Amino acid sequence: MILKTFFLPILIAEVIPPFGNFTSSDGVTRETYRIVKNIDTDELDFVVMGDWGGLPAPHYTNNLQLNGARALMDYALENPPAFIIPLGDNFYYNGIESVRDRQWERTFELVYDSQEMMVPWYPTLGNHDWAMLPEDTEGDRKGNGWAQIEYSAFGSGRWTFPDLFYTIEYKTADGTRVKVIMIETTSLTGIHSSKKPGPDRRDPNCENPYNKECELKRLYPLFPEIVNWAWEWIEYELKNSDDFDYLFAAGHYQILETGGIWDYELFRHLDPLFEQYNVQAYFQGHRHTHEHATRSPKIQPEGLDFELPGSVHYLTTGAGAHYDTETMLFEQYLGQDIPGRSGCHPKFEKQGNDMGEAICYYYWANQNSSMQEDGGFVSVKISKEKAIVRMITSETYSEENGRTIGHEFEILPRINK
Repeated sequence: MILKTFFLPILIAEVIPPFGNFTSSDGVTRETYRIVKNIDTDELDFVVMGDWGGLPAPHYTNNLQLNGARALMDYALENPPAFIIPLGDNFYYNGIESVRDRQWERTFELVYDSQEMMVPWYPTLGNHDWAMLPEDTEGDRKGNGWAQIEYSAFGSGRWTFPDLFYTIEYKTADGTRVKVIMIETTSLTGIHSSKKPGPDRRDPNCENPYNKECELKRLYPLFPEIVNWAWEWIEYELKNSDDFDYLFAAGHYQILETGGIWDYELFRHLDPLFEQYNVQAYFQGHRHTHEHATRSPKIQPEGLDFELPGSVHYLTTGAGAHYDTETMLFEQYLGQDIPGRSGCHPKFEKQGNDMGEAICYYYWANQNSSMQEDGGFVSVKISKEKAIVRMITSETYSEENGRTIGHEFEILPRINK
């Protein structure tokens, strides 16, 4: 516990010790980290929120982040979370340099300051947290992602970030078990904004997006020396998750969005594993909106004598501090005008919202005139019978309601655990 210059409830900082070691097939050994908790209620609530990191000094925050934070804290009064998962881009635009940066106080500690927010925050990192672009990109300041791990021993005690890769495991009073595998995606594919890893369409190996012989363009792993270790560790954790009723994964970069595949490297490695080991949802940020998609059955790995159903829910929640306008996105990806409503674009309704690579279930189109000032988050409420997933924003349509549930659906427990 340390003395602070601002008043917040102080928790005892929890620095997670290593759980063990994992050695990959190429001989790389790293310590592994596992957060294990038992709670005394039958229901488990948690929140997922991406791209929430305010603004650099001297502003530190913006109206969108503040509005989203108020909506979150209002929602948490009735649905107190056991923990919160920040999906990266925790500090705009170039991350932080040390545990003493003022952004810790102004962008995090003083913004999410209600009693319900004084729970463990289990983060991952995004491209802005490192802000180390390819060599031809100039910049005065480089984000220090390692300082965000170090901050676990400082601040209000809720920031709990043991490593780039780790697992979160909770068990409720009635025995329901939940596991989240935290994946630091920039380590695996690099620092990207809009130009992400993609195939060379002239290469016949790239005709099937699952083909690992396809040489991807713009693939710059931040830490190439641990990439193979990470793929094998992820599969190891998935393989050893049979006893969990709910199995999720989370990372900053999108694997699949409503428009199709986003990061081809993540997709071809992780989507088959998620299907094989019955991962129910992958929480992702980066795109500054809310999206819900599953993979289209039109794309399948080669060599299988059965069809993968496309059962993984890809859930984007990246509107914690910034919002991508509908006009920009629909013109950029579809060449269409905005749909004028939340949901999926009318152009695809006749084909079941199947856009060829992804099936769209929901896309947030902010209807307020102050569309640049509404933030959002995802809430997950888990019981033995089902998980209820809600995409919530700070859009207001009456004085009585300070938030809007734009999309809600259910996930049933795993049947082959």
